[in-house]
Amino acid sequence: MTKRYLLITLCALCLAGRATSLQTTGKDKKKKKAKTEKTTATESAVDRSKKERYFLEAEKAKVTEDWENAIENYKKVLEIDAKDANAHFQLAQIYFNTSRLSDAEKEAVEAGKLDGTNKWYLEILASIYMSQGKPKEATEVYKSLITKFPNNPDYYLNLGYLYSKQGQLDNAVKIYDQFEKNFGIDEQVILQKKEIYLLQNKQTEAVNELRKLQNEYPGETDFMLMEAAIYRANRQKEKALEVYRKILETDAENPDAQLAIAEMGMATKSEAEQKESVKSIFENPKMNIDTKISILLISYIQMNGGDTAKLSEAVELCNTLVRVHPEDAKSFAMQGDVYFLHREEEKALESYKRALEINRDVFNVWQQVLAIYSAKRDWDNLLKTANEVLELYPNQPVVYLFKGTAEQQKKEPEKALKSYSKGEKMAADNARLRAQFQASLGDVYHALNKHTESDSAYEKSLKLDPDNSYVLNNYSYYLSLRKENLERAKQMSAYSNQLEPGNSSFLDTYAWILFQMKDYKTALEWQDKALAASPSPSGTLLEHYGDILFMLGKKEEALTNWRKARELGTDSSTIDKKIEQGKYLEP
Repeated sequence: MTKRYLLITLCALCLAGRATSLQTTGKDKKKKKAKTEKTTATESAVDRSKKERYFLEAEKAKVTEDWENAIENYKKVLEIDAKDANAHFQLAQIYFNTSRLSDAEKEAVEAGKLDGTNKWYLEILASIYMSQGKPKEATEVYKSLITKFPNNPDYYLNLGYLYSKQGQLDNAVKIYDQFEKNFGIDEQVILQKKEIYLLQNKQTEAVNELRKLQNEYPGETDFMLMEAAIYRANRQKEKALEVYRKILETDAENPDAQLAIAEMGMATKSEAEQKESVKSIFENPKMNIDTKISILLISYIQMNGGDTAKLSEAVELCNTLVRVHPEDAKSFAMQGDVYFLHREEEKALESYKRALEINRDVFNVWQQVLAIYSAKRDWDNLLKTANEVLELYPNQPVVYLFKGTAEQQKKEPEKALKSYSKGEKMAADNARLRAQFQASLGDVYHALNKHTESDSAYEKSLKLDPDNSYVLNNYSYYLSLRKENLERAKQMSAYSNQLEPGNSSFLDTYAWILFQMKDYKTALEWQDKALAASPSPSGTLLEHYGDILFMLGKKEEALTNWRKARELGTDSSTIDKKIEQGKYLEP
């Protein structure tokens, strides 16, 4: 700043000299010089005062995150002194924090040029480069930082990361070695080197790194397990077993080592021997229950799907699980899951209830209980349980779906509407669940003969989930009953049959829509398909079949099917009159 003002002063003196008489005396010159120096000093003081004021205003603005005001004041500082490195740095920070990365880079570069000894200026420049996806530029900055500030461990870590990101693995290792030499053993650095060596297929070097940690932390089995995992990945079974046995020498109950030895042994054993190996693991009370559950999930459920034999084995193991861990809710919850998959809902329900007696704060178990009551159509217990769950989890939208279903089935439509509406609002981020709520609202509004609201709810549901075959079927059927928008109904019903072919109810809906469109011949073809797809046809299917036959002039066959429909039970209000009068009547 001093040099700049000196330059201005000299220019001023030159200009003044041209306007001054050549006859000026030496005494006058001395007076002029003194006056000029005084003026220059005054101007410097004024500028310094302005700079301080602008800096203060900028700092105040930063505190309140008034970024634009802060930027404006820092720029005013630079108008006074373009070489103020700190002002450039402060602007770089603000631009960086507000994602104006190009501007941030420009200011940070300038700050670094003006003062290359300030680590903060270089650090922010490196951060900006990394945020911009410029690893090469960031690498050069960190190399400079290490040269100037060799005692900062973070610089080595960041540089090693950048080398790795660019695929310069050898350089990354060199930097990590330098870190280790300067700062000693660090777990994360050693593990990074291990991963690099594995990428380079340098197994021996990777193992050597792990052994450094084993020596540094004697008795810590995690690093030994990592070594064994490397051997297993490279099919060096004996070396892996040796490490696992060594682990068990210091930690006889280590579940990872026990499980690994059992798994490796099972691969060469007969099926009977494998069962015994797993059984011994489940009988061991010291073996972690989560490990046992993992065995059930991986070996018996996920990999074997609906294999009945495997599920039966899983049931036996779960019985052992609850006997060995009778106070752990997880054991009964797992048993419930296995029974549920085995289609033993009553036993599953019993196990889930036992799990909840031990620990009521497991929402997934409550949800399974609700699902079982719903499947059993036990509406009283479904409603009671849903209300109980809502006391614990008032913000779980799916519970309102179960609650509304129970209320709907118990002929409490107004309550059901409230439950469905509340749940739908809570499921804002779950489009599929919202679609289900809207579909349920459509059903209730239909039951209340609020057809406009019902149609609107169905349309919203299909907009969220256009491939929901049940909504497509129900909506199209209700339109057909009202003889409204039959072309739309036909289109939706056809799509539902495409999504789920062979569903007798869906086939019946399509046939009924054709019936309403007076295409009786084609309707009969589809109703035949519906009956063929249903081993035990419902009264509704048979009544519709009779209706179609009557319209095709087959009165006796129609009467026969109407009588069968009445015997089976149908919600038709005209079935008795149809039989008495021997003709089709509008519902």
